[in-house]
Amino acid sequence: MKGEIKRHTISAVSEYGYELRHIIFGVQSSSRVHYAHRDDYFMFGLIVHGELQCAIDFQHYNLSSDSIVVLSPRQVHKFLSESGIEAFMLLVNPDIMTDNLRKLFDEIDLLPSPVFEAGDYSDLKILLELISRQENVSVGKKMVMAFIEMIADKISNQISGQLKVSGRKKELMFGFRNLLRENITRERRPAYYSDRLNISTVYLNEIVNSLSGYSVSQYIKNEIILMAKRELYYSEDSIKAIASKLGFDDSAYFTRLFTETVGIAPTEFRKNLV
Repeated sequence: MKGEIKRHTISAVSEYGYELRHIIFGVQSSSRVHYAHRDDYFMFGLIVHGELQCAIDFQHYNLSSDSIVVLSPRQVHKFLSESGIEAFMLLVNPDIMTDNLRKLFDEIDLLPSPVFEAGDYSDLKILLELISRQENVSVGKKMVMAFIEMIADKISNQISGQLKVSGRKKELMFGFRNLLRENITRERRPAYYSDRLNISTVYLNEIVNSLSGYSVSQYIKNEIILMAKRELYYSEDSIKAIASKLGFDDSAYFTRLFTETVGIAPTEFRKNLV
């Protein structure tokens, strides 16, 4: 069993709100880690050469040359293997980003995959190299923001047809998601969240379905199951203790729900990950 999940903070790696890491295959670095963890910062990755395999919230991704990956705060991830890799990883404190950029990446976080095509990334690579040599923190932050703006523009062009809903619906979706994170272990009724947002349950269902492809009930179920997977993998707590921690009074019901959703019982899921 892996023990408690590790959490990395931007304050532990940089006092400036950002840090750039250059990953080269065969070159060891004290900053490179291969255990599962979550961060309180964004990570923007540019894969220049080779391949990098990683797991993000129990989904496996193969990152190949000319691709971009965006990891949001809270996502549990682990780098599994690499081959002939050259990549840049830019760690950025959300607090130094503009409101518009944070909102855009909140939208991107709704998409099923965090991996995108880099296309012509020559300007991105040049900017990253300039950031790596920059000693003036103020100028460095401006370069970092320019890099993120360029990444945002590239991704926006790729996803323009995937998030075509009104700004009002997006704001309600973000409100629902924030409320869910705060209350999911205590309250899983769709009506609770629609009431808190002052909209009908039917309208909330329409919004969630249009942005995620799931009903409100299924979205809530997916979130609680993801939390259960994390607990099963990263803690040594019993199934009964995990069920209680997630707000289930009846551990047998929790086991049935997990089994119906995942296809295997919690004990089997844990055993398969050892």
